[in-house]
Amino acid sequence: MHGDTGNGGRSARRTRRDRPPRWQSALLLGVLAAGALVLPPPAAAGKGDGVRAAQPLDLIPTSHPWHASLLWAVDAMDNVAGGAKRGWGVPAVLDLRLQQHGVLADGLDSRWRVDVIRTMGTNPSEQAGDVQGLDNIAAAHVWRVYHAFWQINDRTRRWALRAGYQGYDQAFALVPAGADLINSSFGEAPSFSQAGMPIWPQTALGVTALWAPDPLFVQAGLWSGTPRNPGTDQGWGFPRGGDGALQALELGIEHDGDYKFAVGGWSLHRASARDAAHRGAYAVAQLRLLDTAADGHVSGFAQWSGTRPYRSDVARYVGAGLRWTPPVPARGRLSVGVARATLSAAFRARHPATAATETAYEVTWRQRINTHLSVQPDLQYIAHPALAPTRDYALVIGVRVDGRF
Repeated sequence: MHGDTGNGGRSARRTRRDRPPRWQSALLLGVLAAGALVLPPPAAAGKGDGVRAAQPLDLIPTSHPWHASLLWAVDAMDNVAGGAKRGWGVPAVLDLRLQQHGVLADGLDSRWRVDVIRTMGTNPSEQAGDVQGLDNIAAAHVWRVYHAFWQINDRTRRWALRAGYQGYDQAFALVPAGADLINSSFGEAPSFSQAGMPIWPQTALGVTALWAPDPLFVQAGLWSGTPRNPGTDQGWGFPRGGDGALQALELGIEHDGDYKFAVGGWSLHRASARDAAHRGAYAVAQLRLLDTAADGHVSGFAQWSGTRPYRSDVARYVGAGLRWTPPVPARGRLSVGVARATLSAAFRARHPATAATETAYEVTWRQRINTHLSVQPDLQYIAHPALAPTRDYALVIGVRVDGRF
């Protein structure tokens, strides 16, 4: 996430008084980690359905009654060299999740899901000066309804339909092999995330549909053009006049995690301001490159996206990476990624000393302790951080701890 306010702008810098004491973040991390560690270990590792896990439309749930869970994540990211200034950022999120999977008829499934989240802490991008967003859970301090949708799909994976509060980034432009990387750009290309679209953590009412005669798939979506979440000062968050609409379309081929190739486009129009029309296109690819011993494998991914250069801080984006998944008993994954954003002419006009591009390099290892706790050391090197034009680089080290009850 990029510290968005929901209208395409970056969040205002919080004053020292607005920021929670760092001891509170440390205490929260310690209490949650201790609670997860005392729970009995599971027989097998979980599937990584964390706070920021995507919810693609081809999910086929098993039937079970209403189920409640608490998910959480805390990051501690230290800008140790370069950037705008030295210092820590400690963002965190709590997710109160309620789900229900049921069978409507033979071959037809229903799914309800509600997520009420609390985002808190400080944004490490303020220290590094990273325009792409080096931490994908950093957001303003607020309770909000993140998800509130109903999905219906058939069990043959041929079609699915979802309606309610949901995010564009939950089903579109996905590369699962990049999901462990913490830098926001790998899940939310900055060429569209800075347009004010419904993405983490501010979603909008929308309808999305999938048709997938294997290996082909086509998905489309329609949202309110201005994210308005219930649980914030917007009241119930219903669409209002002038919000406009976001339309999205993606088509491609995909097969059982072995490969995915897709292209897509989106168009954002707000009725109250004709000059707010904003469009973009993207292409994503993922391929299983190498099988290793005992079911381990290496997957690679690549992303490209572009938008109208005078409507966004970032005109073009290119990302790529690798993920090594060792044998299941290891319960860990190694990911590396490179994300390069080309800044728009409009942004450079406002910041004349800024370099034309910003490139983020990331290496991370996600180690699952059990189904209740994961620990993830992370290292990022950012060349030419765009919001710190007097610095050539920023070096950030950190760790994510996340879990569920």
